[in-house]
Amino acid sequence: MKAFLATAPHKLELVERPIPTPGVGEVLVKTKAVGICGSDIHLFRGDHPYTTYPMIFGHEASGTVEAIGDNVTGVQVGDHVVLEPLIPCGKCYPCSIGRRNCCSNMKTVGVTTNGALAEYFVVPDYCIHKIPESLSFSLAALAEPFSIGFQAASRGNVEKTDQVVIIGSGTIGLTIMAAAKEKGARVLVGDIMDFRLGIAQKMGADVVINSQKENLVERVMEWTHGYGASLVIEAVGMPATIESTIGLVADAGRIVIAGVTKEKFAIRGVDITKKELTISGSRNNLGKFGDAINFIVSKSAIAGKLITHTFPFDETTAAFKLADEKPGETCKVMIDFEL
Repeated sequence: MKAFLATAPHKLELVERPIPTPGVGEVLVKTKAVGICGSDIHLFRGDHPYTTYPMIFGHEASGTVEAIGDNVTGVQVGDHVVLEPLIPCGKCYPCSIGRRNCCSNMKTVGVTTNGALAEYFVVPDYCIHKIPESLSFSLAALAEPFSIGFQAASRGNVEKTDQVVIIGSGTIGLTIMAAAKEKGARVLVGDIMDFRLGIAQKMGADVVINSQKENLVERVMEWTHGYGASLVIEAVGMPATIESTIGLVADAGRIVIAGVTKEKFAIRGVDITKKELTISGSRNNLGKFGDAINFIVSKSAIAGKLITHTFPFDETTAAFKLADEKPGETCKVMIDFEL
């Protein structure tokens, strides 16, 4: 089979590899579509904390079941499926309390183990979810980022009475917005990229703000009649944007940090206690794949607006370069194996 192998930063090589054989409890999937996400770009650059070489990237994937190993009962050959790329250990404290999305020894397909940027990939059967045959494979590959959006909304306990501010209109910020709107909340999205804010509008945001052109705090206060947002979700992963959540949230409000950074950030303790804030992190997803698939099936016109560019498999390197070099002109770059 053909596969794109990352051998060094910014270097993907098209190689031939044997088609893997599924073992006990494993499923062989013939790849149909793979989305490129922000973590893939950091892996491509070589600045992701889990970057190792050589590695086959790709964790937002869909395809058809080609073969199954012994003791697999949930799927059969020919089924259309999507990949949930998390492989928890099942033994650590988070796993023992049902929080496998926070597994202390997590393996992730396409990040710490070889992924889906190949004509075939093998994963444990619990990593596979069936999808309707009527759903396109490109749309289906959005299930993973939408599951992260639904997780963040769940961590924030979104209700229809909420006024939610989302900082960041990348793929994850947009999927969080969609999840919040699905709960009936009103949503304001802030970013510095007009292109992506335009997508937020098309997907149903009530208000979009370019924070380089307008004062985000002033606009949020105006929007909330001076109270601040009941929920603020940060989806950028920069110290400054995380710190900014404090000035946007209402007294007794909630903050969810979905963006990832290794940098330290500063928040005054008095602001947390005075406002009696609830601050939560959000990682991966916990049982949200069903919600994500249902949303994509029922709201395909909305979900599909995330996809701004599509490349055939043999142009994978060009797809990564575009996503890396032109973030202000792209959102979800999709690789379609059927082109």
